[in-house]
Amino acid sequence: MKPREFFKRLFQPVVIAFSLLVFVPSDAVADAITKPMSWTPDSGMMPGPVDGTSAILEKGPFGAAMAIKSSGLTPGDGVTVWWVAIQNPGVCAANPCTPVETMVNGMESDSVVSLAASGVVGEDGTISLAGFLPVGDVEGNFFDTTFHSPEQAEYHLPIHNHGPLDPSIADEMLSSFRAGCTDESIPAYYPQTALADGSKGNFACKTVQVVSFPDED
Repeated sequence: MKPREFFKRLFQPVVIAFSLLVFVPSDAVADAITKPMSWTPDSGMMPGPVDGTSAILEKGPFGAAMAIKSSGLTPGDGVTVWWVAIQNPGVCAANPCTPVETMVNGMESDSVVSLAASGVVGEDGTISLAGFLPVGDVEGNFFDTTFHSPEQAEYHLPIHNHGPLDPSIADEMLSSFRAGCTDESIPAYYPQTALADGSKGNFACKTVQVVSFPDED
């Protein structure tokens, strides 16, 4: 596939996401992977698919693109979405890899973890976001790895809730994993690099939703 054709297809999900429409398969994204978001145990909800949500992943030799439409979130809260690209998922005992396996063994699993997108939840509890992860060195990566195998990687896209925006650190809350969160709400198994940026806050942050795309998809 030529680079121009790939990028045209890669960014079509981005356009769909920002139009706030439900993802509709088309010839241009027919081979993209689409799934609903799922509640996580941390959310306090029963784990399982979330109504009114959709996540789409498109991957190719130049990188990966994602677009999500989520619902059931708290209006006005700031959320971040994270790329978790596990390039050697075979070292994980579980399929898909668990968060603990990924964060504890990030180097062994050749994982890339970095910010994908962020925003503020709308009054109706929904949000639509999109992002692109190019191959190569990744800014803000939790691990000393590079993104080199976009087509073979296993992907997770977790939504991390930072709570109501604090005007004094709003930018940080939308650009880091740490900002706005209490120390106790950051899982102990996360690497110290996850805490390197962002000011401490008073909100018990939670990863409330996630979608995973195992490499065999």
